[in-house]
Amino acid sequence: MAKRNANGDGSIYQRKDGRWCAAVTIGYDENGKQKKKYIYDKDREKLRAKLLALQNDIIINDGYVRDDVITLEQWGKRYMNDFIKNTVRITTFDSYDTICRNHIYNADIALMKLKDIKPYHLQPYLNGKSYLSKSSIKKIYLLLNMFFDGAVKNDLIIKNPLIAINIPRSTKETKEIEILTLDQQKSYIQSTTSTSYRGLLLTALFTGIRLGEILALTWDNVDLKNMQIKINSSLKETRIHENGKTEWVTIKQPPKTKSGKRTVPISKILLKILLDHKNHQNELSLKFGRNEFNKDNYVFCSDTGTPLNARNAQRAHYQTCTRAEIPHVGFHALRHTFATRMIENGVDVKTVQGWIGHSSIQMTYNIYVHVQEESKKAAAQVQDDLFANMF
Repeated sequence: MAKRNANGDGSIYQRKDGRWCAAVTIGYDENGKQKKKYIYDKDREKLRAKLLALQNDIIINDGYVRDDVITLEQWGKRYMNDFIKNTVRITTFDSYDTICRNHIYNADIALMKLKDIKPYHLQPYLNGKSYLSKSSIKKIYLLLNMFFDGAVKNDLIIKNPLIAINIPRSTKETKEIEILTLDQQKSYIQSTTSTSYRGLLLTALFTGIRLGEILALTWDNVDLKNMQIKINSSLKETRIHENGKTEWVTIKQPPKTKSGKRTVPISKILLKILLDHKNHQNELSLKFGRNEFNKDNYVFCSDTGTPLNARNAQRAHYQTCTRAEIPHVGFHALRHTFATRMIENGVDVKTVQGWIGHSSIQMTYNIYVHVQEESKKAAAQVQDDLFANMF
């Protein structure tokens, strides 16, 4: 006869083979009869911990654990909120939520019962995402893997079906690195005289600092005497998710990696631009009141002293491109242009990596390769010019 457990342990009992067993009600069949899920362990306390985890951590419907009907979408939303939300940055969680809404929750597999999903369901689904970028496909795979792995750990399924999947190759054409030529850069610089964003745009062009890092700069970060800027945070617009509602906010956060926190030297030209910009801010503070204007001491703020919006900065960049009569390259092209000019003038790749804060040298090396390719094209043109008169 099976040995009952101690008082308070409920449905835990010991089998004849020595293992401890626990039964959990997971619902009723069509005849109204209880359906049970059984879990086992050789150690009674370990089994009791499993039982409590099962009762507390998986979705509850009508007071019963229902791992027999839970869908991928239901589990994904539960796992995101209970297991992921408090372990990642706000911006990371928002990016995960966007991937889920756009590529997972709206798919046919999202409506399938978690226990019924097999590799032969997942492989065609992921193959159908090959039109996305390589990084987007990997993010979808990452999230699905977290969901299924979490389901295994919570005794919802026996094994992760994603382990048998091959990540498909992206068919999306790789976007070329956008870089301003020397002539385009000259026209761009000259065209910044028509915008109040001149200081911000030229700081990006002469330092390679990211837009979010520029927007987060305070005058405390700028050492005009020693001609350097300290990067230790970034401003970004993101959504916060609370109680089923979302709200757009602007947050200030530290760099994601160690390489993001750095000190960047500035040139004498940029020093003068920043000094002129600071003098202009001082004039505005007299107009609006020193205690009211730019309370957060941002290096770049509006003419009324409020923090700048990334979209307005990007708009000013595109308007500058229009005045300069150059292609509308993305704001990030200013960063790539800075790195390119440094490499072209003999600065080694490792130093450039440190200046612009790339977490991987491969990212900087991609720019280096681009510079080398352009140099080859220029060399070929020189040959054409040299030998043109020989034919």
